[in-house]
Amino acid sequence: MSKAVKRMGSVVRITKDISNDAYDRICRDIRDQPKWRLDSDKDADYYDGAQTSIEVIQRLRKAGIPEQDSNLIKPTINAVLGLEARSRTDYKVTSDDEAQDEIAQGLSAKLKEIETESRADRAMSDAYSSMMRTGLGWIEVSREFNPLISCPYRVREVHRNEIFWDWTAREPDLSDARYLRRDKWVDREQALAMFPDDFDIIENSWNGWNTVDIYDGDDTRLARAYETEQTWGRHREDWLNHEAGMVRLSELWYRFHENTYVMYLPDGRAIEYNEENPYHAQAIAQGLVQVQKAMIPRMRCSIWLGPHKLDDIPSPLPHSNFPYIPFWCFRKDRSRVPYGLIRDMRGPQDQIIDLDILLYEVLNSVKVEVDNDALDLNQNTYQELARNVSSLRSITVLNSARRNANGFKVTREHALAAQVFQLVQERKKRIEEVGGVYRAMLGNSDDAKSGVAINNLVEQGSTVLAEPNDNFRYARRLCGQQLLAFATADMIGKPTQISVKQGTKQKVIYINREVMTPQGPVVENDVAVAQVKVVLEDIPATPTFRAQQFDAFSRMIQAAPPQYQAVLYPAMLELSDLPNRHEYADLCRKVGGVQGPSTPEEAQQQAMQEQQAQALQQAAIQLELELKQAVVAKTQAEAQRAAAQAQQAAMPPPAEGGGDEQQYAMVKLQAMQQELRSLQDIQKLNEQISELQLRLADKSQENALKSRDLDIKEQALHVDAADKAEKHVLGHIAANKPVPAPKAKATA
Repeated sequence: MSKAVKRMGSVVRITKDISNDAYDRICRDIRDQPKWRLDSDKDADYYDGAQTSIEVIQRLRKAGIPEQDSNLIKPTINAVLGLEARSRTDYKVTSDDEAQDEIAQGLSAKLKEIETESRADRAMSDAYSSMMRTGLGWIEVSREFNPLISCPYRVREVHRNEIFWDWTAREPDLSDARYLRRDKWVDREQALAMFPDDFDIIENSWNGWNTVDIYDGDDTRLARAYETEQTWGRHREDWLNHEAGMVRLSELWYRFHENTYVMYLPDGRAIEYNEENPYHAQAIAQGLVQVQKAMIPRMRCSIWLGPHKLDDIPSPLPHSNFPYIPFWCFRKDRSRVPYGLIRDMRGPQDQIIDLDILLYEVLNSVKVEVDNDALDLNQNTYQELARNVSSLRSITVLNSARRNANGFKVTREHALAAQVFQLVQERKKRIEEVGGVYRAMLGNSDDAKSGVAINNLVEQGSTVLAEPNDNFRYARRLCGQQLLAFATADMIGKPTQISVKQGTKQKVIYINREVMTPQGPVVENDVAVAQVKVVLEDIPATPTFRAQQFDAFSRMIQAAPPQYQAVLYPAMLELSDLPNRHEYADLCRKVGGVQGPSTPEEAQQQAMQEQQAQALQQAAIQLELELKQAVVAKTQAEAQRAAAQAQQAAMPPPAEGGGDEQQYAMVKLQAMQQELRSLQDIQKLNEQISELQLRLADKSQENALKSRDLDIKEQALHVDAADKAEKHVLGHIAANKPVPAPKAKATA
C-alpha cells in the first residue's frame, strides 16, 4: 500500500469551509501518490512515434544507420478506437412506472438533442482514446459559462495531468472520494476579472509582496495572506509563471458529512427533511412519513491560487457527483495505478527497434581477410579499408608485389539475416496479441478466408477488450445521467413542449402542463417527481451497423416468399442511408397494401373509427332485434284475435225467453272489445315494424356508404403512392441520364 493510502485516512479531516491547513495536507498527500503519470506520458510518446531513446539514437549514429521509424503501436490502437466508433449507442431514458413512459420519451428526445449540441460524443471519444493509450481519460460535464453559445451545457475532454483525486477511493465513479482537484493555467488578467474581491492578494502575490506595506492599516487580510504564503512549503513558480503571464488556479471539490433528518416516503424513497417546507411538517404531523436521523455527504467547491483561497461555495450542481467523470482502462490490484494497452506493447516495440538495428548491421556486415603485404600502405591504410569496405563505391589499392595472389578476401555474412527477420515478425505479432487485437481487426489477415470467420475474429477481439469497453459504457452512462440532471433541473416548474420523432411523424409531448380535473388543477408530466434513469441502447446507432443490417435484410428478402417481401422491403429501406428513406418506405407500404407502424395519434384515430363502426353495427343489430320482437308481438296479437273469434263463434246463442240473454250480450261485448284491442295492437305493431324496417335500411345504407368511402380513400392512397413512386423513378432516370457530347462544328 502506498504511503498516501496509509496517511490520508487519519490525517486529513475535511469540514465545511475547508481550512488552509486541511488544503495543505491534501496537497501533500497528492504529492505522495504513486508516480504513475510519467509512465502514462511515456505510453503516449510511444503512440506518437517518440519511441527511440537518446542512447539508441547515439548507437544508430555511431553505426552509420539512419533513425528507425517502426511504429506498430499506433495502427493497433487505432483499430481499437475504430471499434468504439462502430459500436456507439444512443442514450435512452426509461422508467419503471408505466404512467411515466411519456415523460421518459420526452426526456430521451431532450437528452439526444443535448448530446448533439454539446458535442458529448466527441468528448467521450477523446476520453476513450486517452484511456486506451495511457490508462485514464477525463471529461467535464458542467454548465456553459459563455452565454452566447446556444447549448447551455458543456462536455469537454480534460487532460489526465490536470486532475488529482483521493487515492483511497475505490468506486469507479469516485463517489466515495473525499476530494478532487483540477489545476489549470489561466491569464493573470482573466484571474483578476474572475475574482475582483481578491485583486490585492493576486497582484501582491504576483509582485512578490514588494509594492505594499502589509502591516499598514487596520485590514489584516493581506497580512494573513502574506504569512500564509511564507509558510507554504512550495515554490512560487508552482502557481506563478511570469514569463507567460499566467497563474495556476486550483479547483477543489471536496465532501464532508453532516448529521440531518431524513424522511422515508410510503413508496420507499428518502428525502432530506426541510424545516422551512410546510408540506414536510404537515406530512410528519399526519404520520404519513417516517423520520430518522442520518449522516449524509455534502459537497462544496473552492478555488485556490497557491495557498490563497479565493472562493468557497456550496456545490451548484443538481447532483451529488463530481463534475469530472473518469474513464478507466485497467488498474493495478495493489497500487490502483491506471494503465492502458500500450503498457504491455512497449517491450515488443523496443525489441522490434533493436532487431531492426541488428538486421541492418547484419546486412551491412563485411568480413575482410588480408595478408600483411596485400595492401599498398602508401595509398590506403587498414583503418581506411575498414571504413570504406562496406561502401558500395569503395576503392582498395593492393600491393602488386604481394606474395599471395589470394591474400585479400572480402566476405559478406548474411546467414543470420533470415533468423533476425523471423524474430521481427514474431515481435510484430506479439504487439497485437498483448493488446487483444487480431489481424482481422486491422484488415490485413490471411488466416480467415470467409466473412463469417473474419467476423468471429473481430468478435473475439471485442471479447478480449470487454473490461475497458465495459468501463467506457459505465462512464458514458454517468455522463448521460449528469446531463439529464441538468436538463431536469432547468425544466422544473416550466411548461415545455418536446417533439418526438416516430418514423415520418412528429409527436408532441407536454411537460409540466397544468390541466383541470374535477378535483382541481393538476400538473401533467411533472418532471420534479419523475423516477427516470438513463440507459444505453442495445443496438448501435452507427452507419456501419445499419449497413450490416441492410446486407442481412437483403439476403433475407431474396430468400423470402413474395407475400413476405412486401412486408420486409420497407423495413430494409429504413435501414439504408437514403435521405428520404422513411418516406419511400411509407410509399412502398401504401403501394403494397401493407400497414406500417402507426403513431399514437393514428392509433387513436383508427380506434375511434373502429369504435364508430362497431357502434353502427351494434345499432343495426339492435334494430334487427327490435324488429324481430315486433314481429313476434304481432304474431301473438293475431293469435289472440283468432282465439277470441273462435271463442265467440263457439258460444251457443241463448234460448228465447231464457234469462241468459243479458249474460250472452255481456260476453259478446267483451269478445268484441278484445278483438278491437287486438286489431289496435296489430296496427301499432305494423307501424312499429315499418319504422324499424326504415331505420334498418338507413343504417345499412350508412354502413355501405362508410365502407364505400373507405374503399375510395384506400384507392386514392394507392394511386397517389404509385404516382409518387413513378415520379421518383422518372426523376432518378432523368438525373442519371448521360448527356451527349456536343457535335463539333464544321470548319471551312
